Amino acid sequence: MKLTVFLFSLLCSVTIIAQKKQLPFSGELLFKAQRVIPMDSVQEHMLIYAKDSLLKVINFSSNMGKQELIKHLSKEKSYLLLETTKGKYAIRTNYTKYQDTTLSYSFKKKLGSKRIAGMKAKKLSVTFTDIDKKFTFYYLKNIPAIYGSAYTNFPGLVVEYYIPTDEGMFQYTLTEFKRIDPPLTLFMVPTDYKRVSIEEFMEEMSKP
Repeated sequence: MKLTVFLFSLLCSVTIIAQKKQLPFSGELLFKAQRVIPMDSVQEHMLIYAKDSLLKVINFSSNMGKQELIKHLSKEKSYLLLETTKGKYAIRTNYTKYQDTTLSYSFKKKLGSKRIAGMKAKKLSVTFTDIDKKFTFYYLKNIPAIYGSAYTNFPGLVVEYYIPTDEGMFQYTLTEFKRIDPPLTLFMVPTDYKRVSIEEFMEEMSKP
């Protein structure tokens, strides 16, 4: 009987600990992005707001300007907000496409850590298909990876990582971390934006 009670208590303790490891997150994350291959001194920024199952990703690019993506994680919906000369559009996007990077890669946990934005981040070794080089990534084990803009199947929120593109290899690093409760209106599609599919958007853009 005592053994049964002990095992039950142990199971409950393990369950509680597991639940505490990764809880829903609300806050603000600011990343800097820089092309490292080939090296480029121009820095770009990415701002992420999270509120439980809601996410807003804002990219500030010197080439593309500001781009905003709203994701409803529980509903598996996402909208790309674009301002054009023909109006403002909220484009319904393929949620699974934005759920993680489309790159083919594998990763392994490694010993070691470093402090990023004042927090202890754990190390990963990442290998991309078709790239003969291993990259070191860092992640926060206590925050779910789904609150990031890429690598959402990692064991935690990725806070220093690389993304290979046609323009080169870009490194993203978390520079500011705030636990705040963003207003719900931040994750709503503005009323002056027209909701369209990608096909409808392309049709609108092709009109004279």
